Amino acid sequence: MQTLVAAEKRTPLFHYDFNPDPATEAALIDLAKAWRADLDDTGIHPFLSYWGDFLANPVGGASPTASWMQLLVAGTRIDLEPTTGWTGGSLTVSVTDAAGSNLSNQVGNVFTISQAYVMNTFALYDVFLTQRLLEDRLEITLGRFSAGQFFATLPAMGQVVSGAVNGNPTSLFLNAPFQSTASASWAARTKFLPTRETYIEVGAFQATPRIGNPAYHGADFSIRRDNGLLIMAEMGWTPTFSLNSGRDLKGVYTLGGYYANNPTDTFSGGTTRNVFGFYALGQQMIWRQASHPNNNLSLWGGITVSPQDELAPMPVMAFGGLIWQGLIPNRENDSLLLSTYLGGFSTPYANAQAEAGNGRPTMETVFEISYLIQINKHLQIQPDLQWILQPGGTGDIPNALVIGFQVGVTF
Repeated sequence: MQTLVAAEKRTPLFHYDFNPDPATEAALIDLAKAWRADLDDTGIHPFLSYWGDFLANPVGGASPTASWMQLLVAGTRIDLEPTTGWTGGSLTVSVTDAAGSNLSNQVGNVFTISQAYVMNTFALYDVFLTQRLLEDRLEITLGRFSAGQFFATLPAMGQVVSGAVNGNPTSLFLNAPFQSTASASWAARTKFLPTRETYIEVGAFQATPRIGNPAYHGADFSIRRDNGLLIMAEMGWTPTFSLNSGRDLKGVYTLGGYYANNPTDTFSGGTTRNVFGFYALGQQMIWRQASHPNNNLSLWGGITVSPQDELAPMPVMAFGGLIWQGLIPNRENDSLLLSTYLGGFSTPYANAQAEAGNGRPTMETVFEISYLIQINKHLQIQPDLQWILQPGGTGDIPNALVIGFQVGVTF
């Protein structure tokens, strides 16, 4: 924390004092807490997240280099009951701002190396209303948001640095009009909890090539005759297994699918309006120390399948890994992450690429290891290493080593 104080003689008139007296610091902290409490009382809940990735490939790839990529997401959720009396209703509004360069362009691989690489500009993101009913067992969302915010994701997928699965599998973006961070469309979604541990979720999203186009900055609200519709459906199970020692092992299991009717080109030169696919995801804590619950081990993984290899570049993608939280004594909020991502390319896609002189892709594989250091509640640093086998899937580009780190800030 910095305070501006008058300087002594023969020094600049002002300087920054990085060591304020304890009483001043405590007073400022209390003031900030009081301000936040006042906002909470009025139902206003601001949020901000920032990710900055410095990554370099000193070995392999098409062109060894380094890059910096950053992403800012800021907004607020407003509970409507305190000001309007609207029980169970809320309004969410957010914006994104991304800048930097995509290292994958120099390496030549498909799985985006940095999860911070999204629509590279300032954009309006969320504008949606949420209504909770039946004691929060039913949730309805209407407005502008993305499919990736609610579908085809796991808690573990938001912790890795690679964009291969953060926060959704790359294959969904390649094979369908699926959108995520920074790219919102008109949409409607409903989620119902038949029991405390199960849910059913369905969403409908506008499908158009204009979504995600930086030229519109997320502000193209038009609905045109050539637009299509993306339908997402997912069912989930969120069990908690209690051991005799009182330790709870939580899990998340989802099974979902999608259908889209927007015009989609095939690799043979035709067009279709019927695109579909499926996915299955799971995450399970398998061990937890009785004396230190934050020392625990979880496994996670999933698969996506798009049977239409004539129009899906990556019909099958598999991924998974483990998370060991609290591995190092006295660092119970840190996590070690070991992850693997595999993507297989379709034969028609490979043939089309070969005919265009781009090689014949078969499979791309990435191994990632990172260690998430939680400095405090709001700040984290995450050293990261990625080993990319067959960048682009062709074998024509040398295997690439990527090293670097990610800085994350959340409020």
